Amino acid sequence: MTNGTKGRRRLGTWAKGLLLAGLGLGAAGIVAMSVSYVELGREHPFFLEKQPLAHPDRWWVALVVHVPSALFSLPACLLLLVNAVRLRFPRFHRWLGRVTGVVILGAVVPSGMYLAWFATGGMAGTLGFWLTGVITFRSMVQSVRHARRRDYRAHRRHGLHVAGQLSVAVVSRVLLVGAEEVGLYDEWVYVAALWLPVLGSVVAVEAICGRLHRFVSRKGTHHEQMATLARLDPVR
Repeated sequence: MTNGTKGRRRLGTWAKGLLLAGLGLGAAGIVAMSVSYVELGREHPFFLEKQPLAHPDRWWVALVVHVPSALFSLPACLLLLVNAVRLRFPRFHRWLGRVTGVVILGAVVPSGMYLAWFATGGMAGTLGFWLTGVITFRSMVQSVRHARRRDYRAHRRHGLHVAGQLSVAVVSRVLLVGAEEVGLYDEWVYVAALWLPVLGSVVAVEAICGRLHRFVSRKGTHHEQMATLARLDPVR
């Protein structure tokens, strides 16, 4: 193994650690902010700013479904991407994946698609949330389908897309906070902070999986494929 290869692996390990840590901290921050929904209920500013609503009860139910299901799904997806968990505890990995899939397909996406009708930014905001919802739903279905076919390379690729889209809320919040720090508050800022991570996540995942594609054989066994991914994953 050359020094260059060792350096790239070491850099990849640090990159993944920083990525997971950053997303984990972001998710923790969103969890902390979400506590206010429980404390304030329908007096929460986010609910009040959406008024008047034709069906406020329906909107509130969608929010109550969406927030906790999304808060569960993002950390779950991050855990599913940890190589040590996937390789050492395969049964736990499978069951967590199944539960996460049900939550995403049955709660996160449907409630999010409804709430998108009322997104800040008008139709541009609505379309941005619909796009991330469609990508998440399709990628989750494809991830499950390829896992059943034992095509673990494709399974991992679509799983990364799911995690990437679920992380949009974290990245978008960081962008909005940064925009506020420099005095940007216009509606277009919100739309840009939504669309950039949605599209950026797709590009990033495809770039990562395009590099892995050259090294992982479809004919390999489950153990061989997982071991190869563990060694070569540039964000491990």
